[in-house]
Amino acid sequence: MAAPSIRQLERGEHDLIGRIIATGFADDTVNLWVFAGEGAMKPTFTTMAEYLYLTRGFGHVTADGLAGTLWLPPGAKKGYGLGNLSLGASIIRHGGLQALKNSLMIDAFMAKKRKLHPPHFYLFAIAVDPSLQGKGIGGALMREALTRVDAAGMPAYLENSKEQNISFYQNHGFEILEEAVPANGCPPMWLMWRKAN
Repeated sequence: MAAPSIRQLERGEHDLIGRIIATGFADDTVNLWVFAGEGAMKPTFTTMAEYLYLTRGFGHVTADGLAGTLWLPPGAKKGYGLGNLSLGASIIRHGGLQALKNSLMIDAFMAKKRKLHPPHFYLFAIAVDPSLQGKGIGGALMREALTRVDAAGMPAYLENSKEQNISFYQNHGFEILEEAVPANGCPPMWLMWRKAN
């Protein structure tokens, strides 16, 4: 398969990347637990992209709009500002109060873990439409972003919520720091770190 055409996401493309991530994560057991099903994924990821990742971070998308990423650079504050109300309301509306409780618990857990590490690029999500998975598109997206990471001479960090994706991240230089269960009843996650190159 030919290498996909990749471009940087624009600031107003939160709906596009929200849909991509929700589709790619529809079978993700951690996110299904957090949001009490699929219903809150798209509105939540869209709001997160609008108020944080496309405002203070960056992302990439394939030309066909079926795969993309969201990152935060070192030093970017992880907060949603005015988007907090929209985010909370969206989670409650589409997932219920338990989904809001779960999302607050896992967010606090992940924030605490991220603070243990020196400044780094943070990969929030890399998602590929299920019909295109296993065709090298995720790898192309990762290489695109890691060019920026390596040019800055910085490490990178992520929380992987799918055991079958561990080898994908290892192939791009990430190592497992810890297998963690963020909250009671939540499936495990693998916290992964990539040293500066």
